[in-house]
Amino acid sequence: MSIEVSQLTRFFGQAPAVHQLDMSVPSGAVTGLVGPNGAGKTTLLLMLAALLAPDHGTIRVAGLDPVTQPREVHRAVGWMPDAFGTWDSLTCTEILLTFAAAQGMDADAAHPRAVEMLSLVHLEEMARTPARVLSRGQKQRLGLARALIHAPKVLLLDEPVTGLDPIMTGELYHIFKDCIEKYGVTVIMVSHDIRGTLGQANRILHLSGGTQQFFGTTEEYLRSPVGQRFAG
Repeated sequence: MSIEVSQLTRFFGQAPAVHQLDMSVPSGAVTGLVGPNGAGKTTLLLMLAALLAPDHGTIRVAGLDPVTQPREVHRAVGWMPDAFGTWDSLTCTEILLTFAAAQGMDADAAHPRAVEMLSLVHLEEMARTPARVLSRGQKQRLGLARALIHAPKVLLLDEPVTGLDPIMTGELYHIFKDCIEKYGVTVIMVSHDIRGTLGQANRILHLSGGTQQFFGTTEEYLRSPVGQRFAG
């Protein structure tokens, strides 16, 4: 299994953001993480990415423990947050090379990898363009390239299509599909675009109030009571 979670719990004050969650995700699977606002989705991603420690339970990401091996997990995981934050004066290439260096990549390997990633997300013509002039959709694509620069085994996407129009959303989903097929990464994707998520994912984890309401294949989810209520 690429991701294994057992009895995972995280409190904020007295309220559990994630409560006794169990989940096993095989390598190469695409899991849609859905549920209402405040369901615990981003909290779960932060724990998987070794950016937030659990209060109870265990996690393994690509065989690694985020609590005791955070640096190794950072190298194994590609993290795409819901907002693109970077140095606006740097070019797209410079941003990718900066993150490649932060991940310990050799400079000789980083540059061709950056070229490859910009081509993957259809930004090769923007290689020398400062990030400040990119549209939101272009920034989201650059964020995906940045998450993939170090060839991670697991890709965590937090609201990747928020704020995009339908055309840009469809384009980004197409890029996600190309990326998954080419590199075989395991993907956990949070999105309020439930129809788009169902079209991308082969399994669904539904959270509400930090508690697992459903975990199974997309087809099973659509037949389940919670899937029929949430997805219509």
